[in-house]
Amino acid sequence: MTENIKKTILIFSLFIGLLLTSSGFNRTSLNTSIGKDMPTIADEQINNALKQCENDGKYVLLSFWSTSDALSRQSVNDYTSWLKTNGNSKIDLLSVNFDKSERLFQEIVKRDGLNSDMQFNVSGNQAFKIKDEFHLDKGYGSILLDPSGKIIAHNPTREQLDDILFS
Repeated sequence: MTENIKKTILIFSLFIGLLLTSSGFNRTSLNTSIGKDMPTIADEQINNALKQCENDGKYVLLSFWSTSDALSRQSVNDYTSWLKTNGNSKIDLLSVNFDKSERLFQEIVKRDGLNSDMQFNVSGNQAFKIKDEFHLDKGYGSILLDPSGKIIAHNPTREQLDDILFS
């Protein structure tokens, strides 16, 4: 009987160890951690804009937002304001919007004074793929990419942008 108890404790211990190990495994850290290449975006227009920035040797601030998420919308506006103040010779703001209504998206871009050339609206299956690839299930945010497409910051502040770009 003690042999069965030992086996049960051993199996239970292995199970707990496996559970603890797997709980520390996070897909986000695999795809979007600092130092990694940016995941592929399932949209040709967005990829073309990213490639153009890379060819120009620019940093890219890639922001994800929606009108239903006030914080992400405000963030895009803050980054736009920062770019207007600091010029954009070294960096481009490229934003991906997840509103279901293209008309609403266009109206917000116009009202907020966002650069319409660097704003992209995606919806449906395409939006789902991007949200999954960038792990946006817990909210939208931004990532800063160096000119080679490597992630160098998440949700950078104005001060961080100043340090990276103007130091």
